[in-house]
Amino acid sequence: MLFGAAYYPEHRACARWSDDLDTMAAAGINSVRTGEFAWVRFEPRPDEYDFEWMDRFLVLAQQRNITLLLCPPLRTAPAWLVEQAPDILIVRADGIRLEFGSRYTFCINHPLLRERGLKLAQRMAVHYGSHPGVIGWHLDNEYGDEPDCHCPCCTEKWRQWLSHRYGSIQALNEAWGTVFWGLEFGHFGQVPTPRVTKALPNPALLLAWSQFRSDSTVEMVGLQADAVRSRVASRQFITTNNQALWNNRTDYYALARHLDITGTNYYPPYGKDGRAIALGLAACRSYKRRNFQIHELRSGSQNIPDCSGTTPAPGEVIRTALHTVGNGADAIYYFRWRICPFGPEQHWGAITDYDGRPTRIYDEVRQVGVALQRLAPFLVDTEVISEVAILYDFPNRWMTETGVALNVHPDFLMNRSSMLYRVVRGLGMNCDAVGREGDFSSYKVLIVPFLPLIDDALAGRLRDYVAGGGTLFWHPWSGLKDRDTRVYPGRLHPEMEKVFGLRLVDYLSLAPVRRPQAGHVAHPDQPENSDSKPCLMKWQSQEYPVGSFIDFVETHGATSEAIFGNEWFAGKPALLRNRWGAGTALYLTTFPEEPFYADMLTKLFKEAGIVPILSSSVPSEVEIVERRGVGGRRLIFLLNYSARPQSVVLDSPMHDLWANEPVRGVVSLAPNGVRILEPQNS
Repeated sequence: MLFGAAYYPEHRACARWSDDLDTMAAAGINSVRTGEFAWVRFEPRPDEYDFEWMDRFLVLAQQRNITLLLCPPLRTAPAWLVEQAPDILIVRADGIRLEFGSRYTFCINHPLLRERGLKLAQRMAVHYGSHPGVIGWHLDNEYGDEPDCHCPCCTEKWRQWLSHRYGSIQALNEAWGTVFWGLEFGHFGQVPTPRVTKALPNPALLLAWSQFRSDSTVEMVGLQADAVRSRVASRQFITTNNQALWNNRTDYYALARHLDITGTNYYPPYGKDGRAIALGLAACRSYKRRNFQIHELRSGSQNIPDCSGTTPAPGEVIRTALHTVGNGADAIYYFRWRICPFGPEQHWGAITDYDGRPTRIYDEVRQVGVALQRLAPFLVDTEVISEVAILYDFPNRWMTETGVALNVHPDFLMNRSSMLYRVVRGLGMNCDAVGREGDFSSYKVLIVPFLPLIDDALAGRLRDYVAGGGTLFWHPWSGLKDRDTRVYPGRLHPEMEKVFGLRLVDYLSLAPVRRPQAGHVAHPDQPENSDSKPCLMKWQSQEYPVGSFIDFVETHGATSEAIFGNEWFAGKPALLRNRWGAGTALYLTTFPEEPFYADMLTKLFKEAGIVPILSSSVPSEVEIVERRGVGGRRLIFLLNYSARPQSVVLDSPMHDLWANEPVRGVVSLAPNGVRILEPQNS
């Protein structure tokens, strides 16, 4: 179990390194993440490399049994490189070239950036590739965080990418429907990047551009991984920090193919909403279907007025760390060890203060570090195993999150996905976030929150999943378009029409159940429903409010399990079920709110033979998650997200590994408290 923090020796007088490392060792720190912003220190002038300063730091760390997770930098290029090639700086969509003076302002496709960055990675790998004090390699930092670049280099590469993908300009014109508005291209050299223009851009162009930008990042990660991997010992792993939910720019399922271990940055808010972005952990766990690493975990308070959710109450630092471990993290690196007194992040929270003295946060970090040393033997070879998954797809995020009018609201997909994930977890189940090319067959229930884009390959995989015995739970506006955003004639992929046993015949757009905040102005072509009375659906003798959209269907084998209860369409199907092969396909024709899913999924999981982690209900303030090991060994994590004590009824006698005490019957959790329970009969 790696336990550490981000530490930057170049930010600190070398005479203070030993003191800092001693304080780390006392807290159970056994690894530090470092190097990602030090290109100019590693290579102060072209082809003049200086590793002596990091060598000295590494010796001191080794003396305290602290390893380095070394980060070869790439996208924080030195001033001398910009001086050599000013066109290495990004050109924004509005034509403005960024200036040197911040991070991530460099074109990832520029040949010189790639040449010099890869050469530095190679030199670092040769120098540290067999060093016992280097545990692994963290490629650069936050790949994909730079703005889109529209420089001549990217424009030319974009056109080459299009030529390779479509083969001919005629095929591109047909796929994109450029005949609309008379925007047909005569050759690939005429195809622009999506820069600032009037009116609405072609959605197919935007989607292709997003795929191109993702492919560029994935390609660069692969090149840097290869540059390191061929020169280092096999015991040194390769990873990097993907972003948890807030950055959709890179398809992390594709990127993960170049990594040994996936990782993520994780900055959940402190307080009762501490699980708000927990879907990000499920996603990171699902990129390679294995445990992962946290490369930046929120630590101390931010020294910023009017900034809520950044100051932990007593116990929250411990709880947040164990929340990540329970959800599959096998390494934790806090961001950061010391608050930096200079630079753009001088008020960012950390474990020690501006002078390196331990803060209130340090004591809880120390408690986590000491405990993880004790818990490591129990955690080894355990993982989160789920029988339920949510389909999580980056191309669909790209299409829905452009912010372009006459499309769905940019937050719609992720809001629905996060809500459904929250409901599944609230019912006491583990839940994955499987990608379009993931192994569907390992899940008893696959939930599709919102999936407008679906091609023949994905439709075939979903069809086979149901035919093989899986349960597919679907929502409207899913299966609507192909990968070039062309709408299928029936508004649903033909294969999915067969699976669901229905045909779409009409539709109705509604206001959301939860209305926009005051000051919201609708687009003139998207008038909002002014009716204040919610539309209702009836299921199992209960009524539930619904909103946003309704599909009206004609059944061809499907049977109705819920109907609309009011409005002119009262009695029409709201939920349909169809048997397909050995499995079940459910089509929800509208978007209910959370209470419906809690009731309906409880019944569906029982039908599918999925049992919760504990048979008794768990208070909503308490997170429950489970890691399993060889022979059915179970570790059950209970985490209290409230400032009040909570109680949970146990199925059987257990041993609390965190408190190192036996528990049975009803177990209590202190405010922000944690329990790690091992059933005694497992």
